[in-house]
Order: sequence, then C-alpha cells, then structure tokens
Amino acid sequence: MLQLIRQGVGSPDEYAIIAPMRVLVVATPAAPAITRLAPTLATLLAHGAEIHAHEPLGTELTREGIPHTPLNAAALDATIRSLTAADLLIAPLGPGDVREPLAAVARALSLGVNTPLILVDPADAGDLIGALSLARGGSEAGGEVGGAARERLTQHAAFAVAAALAPTARGGDQLPEREIILLERVRNFAHGENPHQHAAAYRRSDQPTAGPLSAQLVQGAEPTLNDLLDLDAGARLVADLPIPSAALIRHTDPIGVATAETPLGALRRALETDSVATSGAIIALNTPIDQAAAAEIANGSYEAVIAPGVADETAASTLATRKDLRVLIYSAANPTTLDIIGLSSAVLLQTPDHGAIERAELRVVTERRPTLEELTDLLFAWRTVRHVRSNAIVVARGAATLGIGAAQVNRRVAVEIALQRAGDRARGAVLASDAYFPFAEGISAAAAAGITAVVQPGGSRRDAAAIEIANRNGMAMVFTGRRHYRR
Repeated sequence: MLQLIRQGVGSPDEYAIIAPMRVLVVATPAAPAITRLAPTLATLLAHGAEIHAHEPLGTELTREGIPHTPLNAAALDATIRSLTAADLLIAPLGPGDVREPLAAVARALSLGVNTPLILVDPADAGDLIGALSLARGGSEAGGEVGGAARERLTQHAAFAVAAALAPTARGGDQLPEREIILLERVRNFAHGENPHQHAAAYRRSDQPTAGPLSAQLVQGAEPTLNDLLDLDAGARLVADLPIPSAALIRHTDPIGVATAETPLGALRRALETDSVATSGAIIALNTPIDQAAAAEIANGSYEAVIAPGVADETAASTLATRKDLRVLIYSAANPTTLDIIGLSSAVLLQTPDHGAIERAELRVVTERRPTLEELTDLLFAWRTVRHVRSNAIVVARGAATLGIGAAQVNRRVAVEIALQRAGDRARGAVLASDAYFPFAEGISAAAAAGITAVVQPGGSRRDAAAIEIANRNGMAMVFTGRRHYRR
C-alpha cells in the first residue's frame, strides 16, 4: 500500500511516500472535483503512484498535467474487480450525472477485505493523507491511525452512495415509500437532557448543516444539548418575523417575543412579557447584535445569545464582559424536506409546518372586521403562536407579546395563564390560539379581559357559540383554517 512517512513535526507537505500504489479515477467528465483533486493526484504521481482513469476523463486530466493510463469500459470493469485494500479509488459523488462513479464506489464497497481506500469528496483529502501515513513512533501506531481514517473514508463513501440512491420523487402526499436517513456524529455532549443520559449531536449527511449546530461559537463554552434545543427554537421563531425581532426562550418555549425599530427595542419589549422568567434564558435575534443590544444583554443573566452576527468590535467587547455567556453566529437554516419524530422502535416522517399565512387568507367570521392595527397584531401573534408548545395561547399588541400560555393540556387554562401574564395590558390587545376552541369559555375569558380581536383555526363544532360571544362583546374574530399543534 502507498504509505507516507512524516519527516518531522510540521505540515502535510512534509510527508514523503515510501511505496507505490495503484490509483483509479472514475468521475463525471468536466466535474469541478477533478480540478480540486489535481494537486493530490500530482503528489501521488511524484512518489510513484500509477494513475488509471476512465477514458472520458482524458481531456481533463491531460489539461491538469496528470499522466495516466486510460481505461475503456471493459478495462475499467476489470480494474474495479481487481482492486485490493492496497489501492485507492477516487470517485467524486456530487451534483449532476454520477452514474459511473456511483457504480464504481458501490462495487468497491462490495469487495469485503479487498475494499480499497475510497475518496468521494475532495474535502476528505486530509483523512486520505492520514490513511496513507505512518504516525511518528512506528508502524503499529500508524496502523491505528490508518485504520481509523480508512473507516471514516469508507463510511463517507457508503453515506454518499446511500444518499445518491435515496428516493427523491414524492407521491401526492410528498412522502416517500422508503427514506434513507444518513446521520454523522459531529460532537459529543457531557450529558443529555439530564446528567445520567449520554448524548451526541449528529448532522444529516445528505443535507447541508445549518442553524445552531453549524453556528460559529465566538464566545463561551460549547452549548449543551438543552442549549441547542432552545437556540434552535429561538432561531426558527425569529426567522418567521420581520427584522429586527427578538425572542427569549426557555425549554423551547418563548418567554417573550417582539419586533421593533432597533434590536435593543425588540429585546426590551420582549423582556417585558415576563421579566421574572428570563434568568438563564437564551436570546435569539434576527439581526446583528449592535452595541446597545450588547450592553442590554451583558447586564442580564442569560445562558446564550444567537444572532446573524455581531455588528462591530465595540459590541463584541461588551459581550465579552460576560465571559460565561455563549455567543453564537448562525446562518438561517433552509426548510427541511421532512420532519423526523422518534418513537420507541420506529420513526414518523411529516412535511414541515412552515405555516406562513397572508392577510388575504384570513376569514372574518364576526360582525365587526378587525382594524388595520388589529390585523397587523393578529398576524404577529399567529406567527408567534405556532412556535409555542400546544395547547398554546399568545396575547399581543404592537408587535410584542404580552402574555404566553404554553404546553397546557387544557386550552382554557392556557388562556388564563396568558391573560394573567398580560394583566391590565390585555385590554385592547389581540389573542391567538394554535388550535380551535373546543368550548366557548376561552373566548368569554378573553372578552372579560378586554381582548378586542382573536385569531384561531376554527373548525370546532362549537364555533357558532364562540362567534356569538365575540359578537356580543364587539370583538373581531378571524379563522385561518390551519392548525399549529407543536409538541
């Protein structure tokens, strides 16, 4: 097998190959990966490796100055069947037509003890170097390093094949008959939700990683599992709102949410919802943290803050005065294809609850129509309530939450909690419910507290009773026709 031996402590350039090997290259012609891999191929050549390549790659390899032995279809087939653990297969699997490299990798993986080293992603070149090298201190240590790297490369190849073969066509329900879910561990946690639980974070190998798990940690300790759950909930919530908006999260539920003209204004208004519960919360912003917001955050007692950026060095220095504060910079996640819900012995798949709704989609069911101000607040409350665990109620006014009732088994109790948090501020505010009111008593309680408008999905057998109470109290009510249960 091709081996590299390190000449001393230093960069990968200080490795020297001490034995030749056979390298087979199978790729889609004109693939960008060939250009990226040219330096690796040149290095292998310079140290005695023999390069064999599928005939269609001749033009690209010649242009890159890579001498090679071209293989027609029959010779390629014979070469793949003759591969051994001492050989290297380079077969990039990326966008476009990858039928030839895919077939080559699949066959190589089926060779058992003769499975060669396989490189399917140019980004794995570092692991390839590790697999071909001897660690300082002797061949035994090197064998361990090579074995671990070989295993990683083989796993990546298997993942890439599975991803390429995974069904992409969806039926009328947008759900596949079979779904391959590829998970790769990216970090371990000290513990899970509780200290006695073991836990690790995994990324979908077949999808780009975004959101808190791929966020840049610019300050503080690595977030715990519980932190990541809250950070993800917060980032998803503020992504649904105008810029600038802020949310405070605990146990994945919002404590307070607001939109304002500045990040500081949004943060302060969100804090007013329930200032007692904010200790140890995480803060999510959908705009960079400026100096004013940084000063407010540094003066509080928060676990972490996640935002698209930090505006300047002054803001960064202010945040740094709270050394125990975790600060994460993230890119908004693209909507996932499917949500995955774990059961004890299976998984459930469902399409994501994106939940965007426009004013034109709201159906007014009361005698009084909502005013423009009420309508704006109803849309804000509706966007917020879908991020609250069911049964969920949000009381809001002026693009800020005043009270939130979360995760209650009884909707009336959720209404009471939200109204209690809002107090006298509920008078003139609006109320959003994530599902219909099974009984009209929730509407009665809202009317008694001074709520002037309600948004809910509708669909209850007792909708008429709720509408009657709203009309009797001069309230406006709109139906969305869409429910937002969240567990």
